[in-house]
Amino acid sequence: MSTNKITCSFTVDRDIYNAYKSIVVKGGENVRGNLIRYMLNVINYETPNADTISAIKEVEELKKNPNKKTYASFRELLEDITNK
Repeated sequence: MSTNKITCSFTVDRDIYNAYKSIVVKGGENVRGNLIRYMLNVINYETPNADTISAIKEVEELKKNPNKKTYASFRELLEDITNK
């Protein structure tokens, strides 16, 4: 066994665990893997908020798109939105 690993053990309310597991399984994951992914997101983005993480990922993907629409100002963006 690697000396770089630890075993985590904690107690959680059964109803909370079952509700969480039900949601995680619907997403094609298992509880352990989901918790590890969550921890890595906290480390990588220094924020545990799922909406914030999703928004950051969306911006990163948009930055990669060479065909993205850009605006010179916020006013220009608003004009584009209101003219549609």
